Amino acid sequence: MRRFSLLLGGVIVLVAIAYGYSRLNTVQTAASYRLETVERGTIEKTISSTGRVKPVMTVEIGSQVSGQISEVLVDFNSKVKAGEVIARIDASPFEARVQVARADLAFAEANIAMQTAALEELQAEFLGLQAILTEMAEDLERQQSLFERKVIPESTVDHAVARHVQAMAKVESIQARMKKQRAQVRTAHANVASHGGKLLQAELELEHTLIRSPVDGIVINRAADRGQTVAASLQAPVLFTLAQDLRQIHLEVSVDEADIGGITEGQQSRFTVDAYPDRVFKGEVVQIRKQPIEISGVVTYVIIVGTQNVDQSLMPGMTASVEIVLGQRQDVLKVSSQALRFKPAGFKRSDSGASARGGGRERMRSMIKDLAEKLELSEEQLSSVQSIYAEMGQSIRGLREAGTGSDEFREAIRQLRTQAAQRVAQLLESDQKKRYRLMRAEAKSGSYRQENVWVLDGGKPVALGLTVGISDGTHTEIVRGDIAQGTQVIVGLSLDGS
Repeated sequence: MRRFSLLLGGVIVLVAIAYGYSRLNTVQTAASYRLETVERGTIEKTISSTGRVKPVMTVEIGSQVSGQISEVLVDFNSKVKAGEVIARIDASPFEARVQVARADLAFAEANIAMQTAALEELQAEFLGLQAILTEMAEDLERQQSLFERKVIPESTVDHAVARHVQAMAKVESIQARMKKQRAQVRTAHANVASHGGKLLQAELELEHTLIRSPVDGIVINRAADRGQTVAASLQAPVLFTLAQDLRQIHLEVSVDEADIGGITEGQQSRFTVDAYPDRVFKGEVVQIRKQPIEISGVVTYVIIVGTQNVDQSLMPGMTASVEIVLGQRQDVLKVSSQALRFKPAGFKRSDSGASARGGGRERMRSMIKDLAEKLELSEEQLSSVQSIYAEMGQSIRGLREAGTGSDEFREAIRQLRTQAAQRVAQLLESDQKKRYRLMRAEAKSGSYRQENVWVLDGGKPVALGLTVGISDGTHTEIVRGDIAQGTQVIVGLSLDGS
């Protein structure tokens, strides 16, 4: 009996030890992982770069004439109006040239009067000679009639013929002189036009001694001083630099070629400058310049970010740290990006949990609903969009049934989506097109993909399949998946379990 009691006691102790060991092992297994909670909130995908603050329009003002600056009427930070005189060049030499040009023009105009009078004199002489020629012709006809009747001798007729020929020669001569004189008159008129042009040129040069502002703006640089000699014969010197309106400025931002594909006009941005480290400014992408800039083998592109500068706190030349928002989701489930990278020891792709692949039709319905809400589509537009995507779905199913290769299938899908997007854009108004362009850029930056996260079930990691979207580097959007807010996911091994 005693031996049985001892044996029973030993069995109980062994069971207790085994149970305790099992519990301890479970606790240790659970404690060997680092966990984070699935949250709900806003997530943004951005790219960071640097830019330079610049006025929307900068105008460099120089002198079109050479001379000595006699007066400077503005200084740094002076506000000027379009047409306002900001400097003067000594006008004395140019005034003298104007007087000479006016005198030459007056002489040329007087020459016209002289040449015209000479032409009129020749015309009067021509009229007299024509009268004489007419009289000679009548006399010749009379003499010939008398000669035929044997009243006068032949010599008289010969004299009449000679006088008629002489009269004709004089008329032809005066006609040639009149033609020449008309040419002289035209030359005189051309000379007047030439001297008129020279006078205009001299007057323009005189006007250019007044240096005026071409736009409303503010002087941000002055390189002119009184008494300075300006030589504009070879290259127009820059005397003033004006910023048209510092209440409207833009940033010239350098973007790496790897990131430029995700940027489109209309995207929002925010930036800071060293002068105001606690202040965040907002802007919008207004232009993407296609000219590449290559420095040491690195290719970048310049994008223009426009912003308001009502208080003019931003000054030209400031360096800005810029973030461009490629995509934004509000009130969505988000999971730590570390959880997507975590893989337990011995994991194989076949060990993954249930796939989160959503049906193509479901995704298409979700896409059409998103377009209808965000673009505020009319009934007619919505019907056309549904038809476009229905046709695309039929084409995709046809490709699958035909057994198209994976690479060809992906390329065909890309082309079908591009064609569908172009057809949708043709249905939209201008404001809708802008929003649609931003939606496409956002979708491109956060293309959906299938991933796994791991949760603990009985102390062991179990995979959950998810469809995820955009990421800010720290968290990633959960688009679909059997997971709820507050779920604990594995993000790595703890230091004790590593």
